Amino acid sequence: MDKTIMKLATIFSKMVGNYNSMGDSWKNIELGREAFGLMMSLPDNYPGEYETSADKANLLSHMLDQMAETESPRFCITVREEIARLNPGDSANEKALCMLRDYIDTSLTMEDFCKRYRRRLKFDPVERSEEYERVIPEVERKIAKRLKGLPRGMGFCFAYWSAKKAELAKRAIEWNSPAYMNPGVMFD
Repeated sequence: MDKTIMKLATIFSKMVGNYNSMGDSWKNIELGREAFGLMMSLPDNYPGEYETSADKANLLSHMLDQMAETESPRFCITVREEIARLNPGDSANEKALCMLRDYIDTSLTMEDFCKRYRRRLKFDPVERSEEYERVIPEVERKIAKRLKGLPRGMGFCFAYWSAKKAELAKRAIEWNSPAYMNPGVMFD
């Protein structure tokens, strides 16, 4: 089990680095899946590493802190369900779990979702689909390759959104950028 703990420490360290590096948080989708698989192989308490099931739940919560959960909502729901099993009554987890379930619930319009969760910017509803969630790591990998070396300052978001739209179109997914979804809002 010590090898598993060491591997988890390495993955968590990479996740923190990716999250704190502009444009690299998408890498945490695959790393999060790997880490979650390893965490599931460990017992609910592991003396010397985490003493209680609530401590294990806390480690999973810290992992999710390094992810944009709406980029992989179904995976994050699975993780949050495990957190709920390990630490029942965690109100912050329950709230986040409810939000993610609402996020993928297409019977709740994007406008109603935004209103319910006080989100000011609208997003393309296709982002809620399983298909989008499934391809986004590969799409982001292609975008990173395509935009490598491009300064990430003013105006970068437009190059990024254009590349994202093109990569998703190659996969027959029609996606609209935040600028398109939010006319009248100025983006840099």
